[in-house]
Amino acid sequence: MMDFQIVNNKGVYEIHGDFTTTNTNEAALYFSNLLDKYYEIVICLKKVRKFDDSALKVMQFLTNKATRRSKTLFVLGKNNKRITSLFNKTSLKGIFRNDYDC
Repeated sequence: MMDFQIVNNKGVYEIHGDFTTTNTNEAALYFSNLLDKYYEIVICLKKVRKFDDSALKVMQFLTNKATRRSKTLFVLGKNNKRITSLFNKTSLKGIFRNDYDC
């Protein structure tokens, strides 16, 4: 398995591996393009092994873009303890959807 991969699993975009500075540009571009094309996107962070401040900035960027364009962004994976501590320190802690799982 690669260190970082985005997998489209029936319309849920799963991030696998390390979501860190090394690949935040790739992720930002990928999901930004999806927000340009679709009304709603679903990102699952359940299989993220490492998550850093750069990845958090990407999530903030995507959340802001979705809001500005009246798009819907669902983020799943709130049970992944590797990422929730960073999210809890920001205004993004409410980003996770409870009624879905991935």
